[in-house]
Amino acid sequence: MFSSTPVMPSSQTLLPRRAPDPHLPFCNRQAELAIIQKKLESISCGQPGALPIMCFWGAAGIGKSWLLAELEQRYRRDGRDSGAVGPPTVAARLDMDRTIARALWRNGKLDRPRVIQELWHQLAEQIRVPMQDSENFSLEEQTRQFVDQVTRWLENFTPVILFDTMDNVVRDDEAAFLWLEKDVVEPLAMTDRVLLVFAARGELRRWKRFQVRRRVDLFPLAAFDALTAGEAVGANAGVSRALYRHAFGHPLANEYLARLLSEQGLPLQTATEEEAEAALTPALVQTALREVVRYIFARVPDTLRTLAQAAAVLRWVNVEPLRGLAEGLRLIPSGRSDADYLDLIGQLQACHLLYWEISDGTFRVPMAVRRLLAHALELEEPDRFRAVHVAAYAFHRQHVEEFPWYLARYVPEAAYHGAVLCRLGSVPEEAPNFSDWWNKFLAQQAPKDVEPWNELREVLESDRELQETMPTEEYRALHRTTAQHGGAKIISSTRG
Repeated sequence: MFSSTPVMPSSQTLLPRRAPDPHLPFCNRQAELAIIQKKLESISCGQPGALPIMCFWGAAGIGKSWLLAELEQRYRRDGRDSGAVGPPTVAARLDMDRTIARALWRNGKLDRPRVIQELWHQLAEQIRVPMQDSENFSLEEQTRQFVDQVTRWLENFTPVILFDTMDNVVRDDEAAFLWLEKDVVEPLAMTDRVLLVFAARGELRRWKRFQVRRRVDLFPLAAFDALTAGEAVGANAGVSRALYRHAFGHPLANEYLARLLSEQGLPLQTATEEEAEAALTPALVQTALREVVRYIFARVPDTLRTLAQAAAVLRWVNVEPLRGLAEGLRLIPSGRSDADYLDLIGQLQACHLLYWEISDGTFRVPMAVRRLLAHALELEEPDRFRAVHVAAYAFHRQHVEEFPWYLARYVPEAAYHGAVLCRLGSVPEEAPNFSDWWNKFLAQQAPKDVEPWNELREVLESDRELQETMPTEEYRALHRTTAQHGGAKIISSTRG
C-alpha cells in the first residue's frame, strides 16, 4: 500500500529531465522523429529540397531538450552503420543553457572558439580521427577549418548537429547568434548534406541570411494527450488519465507528478485511476505545479509575474482583454494607452508566455501551459483565481453587448468564464449567470444577420474546452439558439 504522507521533495527531487529515461519509452514524438528520418534519407541520397535546418519550438517544459537528446542517441555513429540508408550518421549536440553549459559562456557572452572545438571534438570522436589542433588560430580560421573538415566528411558520413536552448544565445548574445548563422550554419546548410536542428521556446525567426531562411523548417511541439502522458512515465491508462487532469499533458508537470507518486510508493503500472486520483492530493499537486510554474516564469521579471499569471487565464490576449483584466483587478491604473499594453504584451511574448496565432489575429498562451498556470493559481490563491474569472467574464459580456456582430469572438469566452464561476459556485451577485444573461441578450440585442450566428456556431462546435467546461444542458441551449438564429439545421449529437 502506498504512503498517504505528503511528500516534501529534496532540492534535487524535482529538476527538469533533459534526456530520455533509459527505462521508459520515448513516446508522443513520432511525427517529429519521422520528419527527421525522412529528411536524413533525402539528404543522404542527395535529393534536393530537404530543408536541412529544422527548428523545434514550444513553451517551457514541453520536451525540446528531451527530443534533441533522443535524436543525439539515435544518430550517433555507435552501432548505427549497418542497414542504414545512405552514409552513416554522426551527431553532435550543444546545449546553450547558461546554467548547464557554463563552459560555453565567458563573461556573459558565448565562447565562440569553445563552441567550434566542442562540435569538432564530438564529430571527430565518432569518426575516429584525431582532432586538428587549432587553438592557436584565430576564430575565423578555426571556424573555416571546421566547416572545411565537415564538408570533407560528407563523402562518408551525414552529420546531424543539434543546438538546444537557443533562446539564451538570442537573448544574451545576439552577435554570437549572427556569427553562428553566417560562419557555421550557412556554409554547412548550403551543402544540403548536413542536418542542423535547433530548439528554442520561440520560433527563431531572426535568421538574416537568405540561404539560411530558404532552408528553415519550423515545427512546433505539442503537449501529450491523455494516454501518452502515462506512457512517458511508465504508467497505465488509468493513472495516465489521473495525471492528465492535473498536468494537462504538459510534459514537465506530468513528469514531476509521476515522480512524486512513485516516491509515495504508488505503483504506476498497476494502480487504479481512483488510487492515483486519491494520491494526487492538493498538497502534492501544489508541490509539483509550484516547481513547474517557477520553471516557466524563470525569465519573467518579478514586476510582471502577477499580471502574467492572471493573463494566462485568458484563452486569447489582445490589448482590450488585457486592459479589461488589468483594470478589473486593479493591477494597472485606468487610462493607460494602447501602446502601454502593447509593450506589456511584447514583454510577455519575449518571455515566451504568449505566442501570436496568425489564424485569428490574437496572442495565446499555449493551451497546456495556460491550463496548468490556471490550475496552479486556483490551488495557491483561490480568491485571486476567482477574481480573474470575474473580471474576464465581465469584460466579455460587455463586449458582446457593445459589439454584437463579433459574437464568435466574445460569446465563447463569456460562456467559458461564466462556466468556471458556476463550477466554483461563486458567480458574483452583481453579475447574472450565463444562461440568464444570454436569454436577455437574445430578447433585446440579438443581431438579425445570419453571418455572425453561423460564425459563432462553427466556433462553438470546434471548441472542445468550452464543451468540457460548460454544463451539458447549458452548452446545448447555447448551440441550439445559435443554430436557430443562423438558420442552420440543429444536430442533436453536437455534444456527447
